[in-house]
Amino acid sequence: MTLEEFGRRVGELEAVLQKVATDIASGVLVERVQPLDLWNRSEASVTLLKMLAENCRETMALLKPEKVLLVEQRFRTLTQPLNVFRDILFQKTNDPLANSRLAFEQLRKALMEGSDFLILAKEIGGNPSAAIQEILRLREEKEGVKELTSAVSGAETQFRQTPLLRQVEALRLSVASIEKALSEVKERLGDIEESLKVASSSSETEAPKKESPKKQLSLSQF
Repeated sequence: MTLEEFGRRVGELEAVLQKVATDIASGVLVERVQPLDLWNRSEASVTLLKMLAENCRETMALLKPEKVLLVEQRFRTLTQPLNVFRDILFQKTNDPLANSRLAFEQLRKALMEGSDFLILAKEIGGNPSAAIQEILRLREEKEGVKELTSAVSGAETQFRQTPLLRQVEALRLSVASIEKALSEVKERLGDIEESLKVASSSSETEAPKKESPKKQLSLSQF
């Protein structure tokens, strides 16, 4: 669970606590009803409250290992009254309304203890241990890289499957082949030009040597 997810879970816990408090204040939950009726009205909130407290407890212990004992203590003081609340409501008795009153007191107690548990959860979420915070940061970065790599790979694979890309790829290969052939032709033309230059230079050097005897012969005759 990331810090962001933990924050949302703590927010849900706070919302349930507020709902129970509102139900008590507005008379939705009252002690002067039959036990089964009180349970039916509170079952959803009580069950959700216990589940959220359990989830938060595990994360709180991970985020702040040095406060594990305090976390466990606050967790027990919250969940124990909730368990007693249910047990009393389902207990056989000759005075059902008395059981409802006793159970209702346990629900109020759980509400107060839940407030302390919530304060501790917010404190830990806002200031986790430095080492744990660094581990979470590195894990988030790793997950981010994995998601980005997967997205890019998926997009690339999907794009490669399109006819347009296949045509573009074929065109790219054709252009590359033409460029390679042109490069080879240029190299050959360079070699030919170099050979022509050498041949031309040789011809110009040999030409005066052949004309020299003729000039000497005409002077002699004169």
